Amino acid sequence: MTARKEDAVDHNEQEQVALHRWAVIAEAAGETLTARERGALVRQIAVRAHPHPDGSSRRYSRGTVDRSQQGPGGRAGGLAALMPAPRADTGTVRAHPELFAEAAALRLELPGRSAAQIASILYHRHGIAVSERTVRGQLRRAGLHREALAAEPKAYGRYEAARPNERWITDVLVGPWVPWPRRDGSVRARLFLIVDDHSRLLVDGRFYGRENARACQELLRRAITRRGLPQVFYASDNGAPFANAWLARTCGVLGICLVHSKPYSPEGRGKQERAPGAARWP
Repeated sequence: MTARKEDAVDHNEQEQVALHRWAVIAEAAGETLTARERGALVRQIAVRAHPHPDGSSRRYSRGTVDRSQQGPGGRAGGLAALMPAPRADTGTVRAHPELFAEAAALRLELPGRSAAQIASILYHRHGIAVSERTVRGQLRRAGLHREALAAEPKAYGRYEAARPNERWITDVLVGPWVPWPRRDGSVRARLFLIVDDHSRLLVDGRFYGRENARACQELLRRAITRRGLPQVFYASDNGAPFANAWLARTCGVLGICLVHSKPYSPEGRGKQERAPGAARWP
């Protein structure tokens, strides 16, 4: 691995930690919170365990949370201000980096597959002995540890926003068959919607032929260009368009608190279906 690739790996690790730190403090970084409301949220954050990108579970003191969300690393400071200092071993060549992509593919193919099993598969395929600890550490740094892949996203915040752009809610509704009448080659159109939780304004909406991260990316960019930045972006759907590294990074860089709906939980849902023109088709 060249020095440039080593720097890229270290930067990615630092960015993952910065995104983790933003996810911890975002709830208490709202500009409209009073000192009392902020203090209550900080106390709640301090008593919770937070999953770290390295796979561990960490707790942070009230002082740490306060300094993070009020100092240069808060909403105004951006993602870069939350990045940790560069690693002391920057530039060191890691053992067998060419096998990492294959290890990641093996974990994604079967999330329950253990690091020991992955190391054994790599050995039998390539004759290279990679330790279980190395495999586990690499996968954790990439966010591919089993706990993260199996974890259910957490939904939080008030049900009704107090002002415009405080919270946007997004979802995908099933549209008509195109071309219609349905025939061989017809596909279901997917209606991506973003609704303002306070005013019920349809911030933006558009039909797409595929339900993927690219469609979400284009719609969010259009919505921000037209309406400005939301404080919270609430994804009512936990599918690929909304549970991906691109969206997490975008929200972290822009200072948006990304919240996912908890599976099988109805809170925060249904508002897109009640928006004008958002009825479901047969």
